[in-house]
Amino acid sequence: MRRKDIRNVALGAVLFGVLLLPLRDTVVDDTFIHLQYARNLAAAGELSFNRGDPTYGATSPLWVGILALSAKAGADLLVWCRVFAWLFAAASIALVYRITAAAGGGPWTPLAAALMLASDAWFVRWSAVGMETSFAVFMTLVVLDLARSAARSAGRSALLGAALFLAALSRPEALLLVPLAAVAMLFAKGTARRFAFLLVFVPLFAAWLFVIHRHTGTYFPLTAGAKQGAIDFSPLILRRALIPARIMGATLLLPWIALLAGLAAGSFRRRSPGYYLSESGSLREEPGVLLMLLWVFALPVAYVVLDFQVLSRYLVPVAPAVIVLGVTAWRKLVAGITADARTRRAAVAIFTSLAILQSVLLYELEVVPPTRAFSQALETMLGGMGRWLDTNASEDALVAACDIGAIGYYSHRRILDLGGLVSPEINRMRREIDVDRIIEEGLYLKFGPDYLVDRNRFPERFSGAVIEGVSFESVMKGEVPNLGIRKPEPVVYVLYRLGRAEKAGE
Repeated sequence: MRRKDIRNVALGAVLFGVLLLPLRDTVVDDTFIHLQYARNLAAAGELSFNRGDPTYGATSPLWVGILALSAKAGADLLVWCRVFAWLFAAASIALVYRITAAAGGGPWTPLAAALMLASDAWFVRWSAVGMETSFAVFMTLVVLDLARSAARSAGRSALLGAALFLAALSRPEALLLVPLAAVAMLFAKGTARRFAFLLVFVPLFAAWLFVIHRHTGTYFPLTAGAKQGAIDFSPLILRRALIPARIMGATLLLPWIALLAGLAAGSFRRRSPGYYLSESGSLREEPGVLLMLLWVFALPVAYVVLDFQVLSRYLVPVAPAVIVLGVTAWRKLVAGITADARTRRAAVAIFTSLAILQSVLLYELEVVPPTRAFSQALETMLGGMGRWLDTNASEDALVAACDIGAIGYYSHRRILDLGGLVSPEINRMRREIDVDRIIEEGLYLKFGPDYLVDRNRFPERFSGAVIEGVSFESVMKGEVPNLGIRKPEPVVYVLYRLGRAEKAGE
């Protein structure tokens, strides 16, 4: 990079840092799930939430590995998970700048792309809380960057294969990039050597499947079973499609409009869908652009068809590609209207300013307040329950809970995950029975938990109850103001001690 490019990337990093400040000390419960896995990997050399019981409940084993290395070095995991997330976010901003610059248009367009990603509300939010999201975004961008030149030589294609493997271990959704890359390379010009990436990816991923299945008994993260519904092509699919559309539209409305406008204009006016999306104007010449285009549509569609419980962080890996394609399309559409350089720069500046304004307003008004409130309550309430269990529960106690991260991390006790993410027995049960029924009917009690951490709008709903011969004694409780942006209502967490109920006459 030239000095001017470094300065522009630094501007994006500074904007990201400023927006990060209000959330710099926040966490979510899933943060602690990765920390627990990392702690056990560092201490016992196993991928497990409950020590001695390996399970594939961590959706990002590569992220867990990075954290485990820092734990081995004596680092504070709760601090360094945030630091690593922030560093990968900054690296992602630099890569977006690089990829956009490759599409031409001078320094203004890549600067616009860098600033848009740096200010994206979902990107900042999930980077702030120490999750693997920014790492997954970074690995996705590495793949998209390498795909630009992968058709030129077998060596470059091989690098793409290695990057695809690492991306798949950063988030399971990145596996979708493999068939999409194959389609992009099939459509691209070049010799058969452009498919060398498959010769690298396939054996690496096959080896990983062998190792992880031998270690945990499963090939893929248990998240799929816990958060995926049934494949459904009924009219309800249109309603489900509104969820990712609203999430992405809340921060990237203008880039999406520009992308779709460029795609339509290229298809109907130029008879080349990629005319306004790439420097050459031909998707056959630029497989990396085609891969980005396929990616921004394929991932949301996959979530909808598979009936996934879509959260905003699941769609963040799509955001950089939407931004790159949207900014490029806007620049080329404006260039087709006016030849005046000053007017074109003004159009890009206005486009960028409006996009940033939309995202920052959402961030300040809708993202920051509930995230801070939830994080503080999480540390106080669930963290407090975990610390109480660490002090008062027997070392072999089993704790049943829906939100397992902070409870497991602070209690140092075995957890029965009622969400099914780290407990295969519950995961299998949830394929046929929803979690509310599992809790209300006490179906989990057959696994012998000693405590239950219940979450409900109604406080102490099980206090004094007897279910399946098990009594419920309330130990402590507390209210959490929300469960995130999509669930703004307050809920009450109650820690119950479970015991054998005495029968009449005993």
